[in-house]
Amino acid sequence: MFTLSNLIKRGANYLFLVVLARNISIYDMGVFSAYINVVGVVLLITNFGFSEFILVNSDTKTALKNNITNFIHVSSILLLVLIILSFLIPLESNYLFFLILIKVFVEKSINDMFLAYHQVVKKINVMTIVNTISGSFVLAIVVLYYFFKESFYIYLIMIDLLYLIILGILLNKINFKLISIGKIKEFIQERFSKLKYYGITYITTPLYMMAPTVIASFVLKPATLALYQVAFSISNILLLISISLLQVRYVRFLELKDDFKELIKALKKTALEIFIINFAVFVILLIFGKKFLEIVYSKSAYVEAYYPLLFLLICNMIFMFAAIIAVIMVVRKEQKEKSRYHLEFVIISMFFGFLLTYSFGVYGLITSYLILYSYSTIRYALRYLKINKSIN
Repeated sequence: MFTLSNLIKRGANYLFLVVLARNISIYDMGVFSAYINVVGVVLLITNFGFSEFILVNSDTKTALKNNITNFIHVSSILLLVLIILSFLIPLESNYLFFLILIKVFVEKSINDMFLAYHQVVKKINVMTIVNTISGSFVLAIVVLYYFFKESFYIYLIMIDLLYLIILGILLNKINFKLISIGKIKEFIQERFSKLKYYGITYITTPLYMMAPTVIASFVLKPATLALYQVAFSISNILLLISISLLQVRYVRFLELKDDFKELIKALKKTALEIFIINFAVFVILLIFGKKFLEIVYSKSAYVEAYYPLLFLLICNMIFMFAAIIAVIMVVRKEQKEKSRYHLEFVIISMFFGFLLTYSFGVYGLITSYLILYSYSTIRYALRYLKINKSIN
């Protein structure tokens, strides 16, 4: 049910992008896409591994309450700093950038922390309800936009307000209380030795996954970027569904951390489910993808996203191999080693992302993902073999 609720939420946001693409110029869609990509990277600092730290290091109710309270405070302070900076930087639309900041902050940074909290207390059904409600309301907002076609700023504001209301309800549910700056500083200092590796891992994961796309935001022309963003958005929905299937089982994986054989068995079962879904979607889009793009976007230009979409789906399937194997390192608390891997991935991502995108455009960009995900899978697979050998 959690995965289905995630699909509803992500699907509603994807439909917003679809309706947006149908009603604004390809150039404006390119600008919007560039802001989305940049904000996704900038906001990484507002969840410096907090969600994963909560999941793995909240053995008691007191520790859990302390972790979630302090991390929400830190995250909110960092957001405030970013908002101030965003209005000092000359952008085509500082106001649009601000609205996207709020949307992505609640949707990603804060949501991940609340997901970890409810996984620990074994009440993930709360997040299932939250995803379903937020997705349904966003869908209603999209329908309004589709029929009335007012300025999309109005509907973006409505989505932000919806997210902030839901955030308020979640904060009230955990009895969130404001604390002093001194206590927050003391909390971070006490946990920094552990937290820094969670932070490096958390930040570098989307950083290396997003780096080529962010680079493309500056290298590609807005119209070309808009076409790529269509393919990226669709493939990203499937990727997020795959990751949610993995996330929902994390508590079970943690329970099996001392039984390596059972852990591997559970991971294999999850992997099979994920790849059946991914392969089925790939085949459907291989057959009907062009027609789908033509009908959904109502502009013939967007059909050019067909081949990039197929290649991105292949890249995502390779990435899921790495993500599944990486779970072993997470449950074994090998964050220090994992963070080193991720720094390697960032270097590879940025190097090939810039070189290939600059040289070959969209297909160079996609090739950089193919290289990156293949390398990360090999790196994690070698680590798995080493752990398996040491245990057996």
